[in-house]
Amino acid sequence: MWDNPTSMRPVLLSAVIVGIAVVAIVAGFAAGWYAHPTSGSSGSTRTLGVIAAGSLSPTGILPSLVSAYVNETPGIASPLTAQLYQGSSADATAIVSAGSASPFDIFVSADYRVVPEALMATSPPYATGEAVFASDPIVLAYNPGVLSGVTASNWYEKIVGSGIVLGVANASADPLGADAIITIELQDRLAGLNGSLYHHFFTGPMGGFAGPTANTRYVMENDASLALSTGEVQAYLIYESYARADKLTFTPLSDSVNLGGTTANDVTEYGYAHTTILAGTTLDVVVGAPAIFALTVPSNAPDPALGDSFASWLISNSTLQAWASDGFVPTPSVWIYGSVGYLPPGLPPLPPYLAALITT
Repeated sequence: MWDNPTSMRPVLLSAVIVGIAVVAIVAGFAAGWYAHPTSGSSGSTRTLGVIAAGSLSPTGILPSLVSAYVNETPGIASPLTAQLYQGSSADATAIVSAGSASPFDIFVSADYRVVPEALMATSPPYATGEAVFASDPIVLAYNPGVLSGVTASNWYEKIVGSGIVLGVANASADPLGADAIITIELQDRLAGLNGSLYHHFFTGPMGGFAGPTANTRYVMENDASLALSTGEVQAYLIYESYARADKLTFTPLSDSVNLGGTTANDVTEYGYAHTTILAGTTLDVVVGAPAIFALTVPSNAPDPALGDSFASWLISNSTLQAWASDGFVPTPSVWIYGSVGYLPPGLPPLPPYLAALITT
């Protein structure tokens, strides 16, 4: 067994790295919390540029919400050509690399740590804060023609069978990849397997840099459905929202390993696992943490007023049912980290036990 490494205060990201998943508002928020302003004027069209986690991609929830916003907001357009979906770490790199020429008015990250570490810690900063709003648990999606009888209590036994290849995202480019490794480590620990589950899928020591074995294949999260349908992989550790959006066969995992909890106890449990990723030319440690989505309006947004309007609408009561139906689990409140101007005052800050995992 391992010691809890949460106190290591690891460097999670530099200008290129990792994160964890977007959004719903809890039912307890007052009705009509936001009334987003009408943007644009008669005879003019403004384009909303969106950059977001790959799990929210064209088959996921975000494009449909963008369309809904555009349809009810005069003078706004956001074609798919103005939307980019990829790993959240790669998203942050794209925002920084774009400089003053950025086309992105809003960034939705699958890991609440990406914005502070990759955008707020730069000089000059590319974000002043973020809104943290929902978790997205990890599930096991699988090909039902190959695997059957998969449950939350036996999934890890099923995927070590002969001929089963597990798909995961590349942890150095996508927080989902790091989450998959950490989920495997947590299940290994929970089942008392002394590393055998982990080493079936990854090379190197637990907590170190994890390379794929012959039983593992790197597949971008956007391609998970295709890889499962073609037989490239037979199982894939992915966010529940993606599995639902793509109508994949999946099984939930236990709360102690799915990274969906947001309490202090959950953080302690998840913190028993960690992995190491390549961040540019250096190796950085990623500690297990809840897979919580967050959004921000980048400081270099071409139309920050439009980004503000869409951000407030995106986590309003208007979208609650859509997010919940897609598998997201609302945080007890919208939590604020840093300074955001598009939300009403008085929202609580990110809890200290979550903020402590952010390295800047």
